Amino acid sequence: MKKTLLAFLFFIGLTVTYGQKNPPEYTNLVKRADSLFQLKDYKNSALTYSSAFKTLGWKGQETDRYNAARAWALINNADSAFFNLQRIADKLYYAQYEQISNDEDLKSLHSDKRWQPLLGQIRHNKLPTGWFRAGSKPASYKMILDSLADNEKRKVLTIQSVDKNINGFGTLMQDFSPEKYRGKRIRMTGYMKSKDVEKRAGFWLRIDGPENSKKSLAFDNMHDRAVIGTTEWKKYEIVLDVAPSATNIAFGALLTGTGQIWFEKFTFEVVNKSVPTTPNKKPTEPNLDFNK
Repeated sequence: MKKTLLAFLFFIGLTVTYGQKNPPEYTNLVKRADSLFQLKDYKNSALTYSSAFKTLGWKGQETDRYNAARAWALINNADSAFFNLQRIADKLYYAQYEQISNDEDLKSLHSDKRWQPLLGQIRHNKLPTGWFRAGSKPASYKMILDSLADNEKRKVLTIQSVDKNINGFGTLMQDFSPEKYRGKRIRMTGYMKSKDVEKRAGFWLRIDGPENSKKSLAFDNMHDRAVIGTTEWKKYEIVLDVAPSATNIAFGALLTGTGQIWFEKFTFEVVNKSVPTTPNKKPTEPNLDFNK
């Protein structure tokens, strides 16, 4: 479905991390690298991709990193090929398992001991339908569907910090149409456990209005009852009113600072007005209500 403006703005933290607008120098070098690849001049193509990444402080777009890896693999430079593939797997959550598995240009890498672990990571990078990564520092977190340590068959979503000092947050989120909930009070419940959460974690729920509205219609990210430290599985809930003018409902889990959380079993239900709402009692940090 079409995202509302608020949902679109939530992507900003993710896109800016890797450079939303590429400088002309980067774009021109990538075009040249692509042309050299088509001419089968794989060595110079690979070197030109590297020059392009240098202009962005050694960052690069997913497709460009992938094509650079293909060029390096075709001249049997496995180290450089794996560097580029690992980069997009780690930083951009590359999850195109079928593409990479069947790419003939990468065939020279298949016998390398690094190949199978890379494929395993790419499998883990794929999220369940509807979920996507966002936040102010998404690259500082590993956000995947993973097995619990005590039960390999039980898969849950997890957010885990990968940097030592993080001034920001990462979130896994979804959104959906509010059609059947307009004019009603809803309760969202979910289960979460945590380990060594330095600052705070929790679930969040946001009711979005028309695209031209200046703020969300209702919002709660558990700021006043945050999950901190190490906790066992516990049920949490958020209750908000869905205004008749609501255009979108967004929700998810967030982690601020370092640590790790696991979460599962989200449910939504209509409740009567005797059930109190749970808005934050003080200003929120981090702020998921971009227009407040």
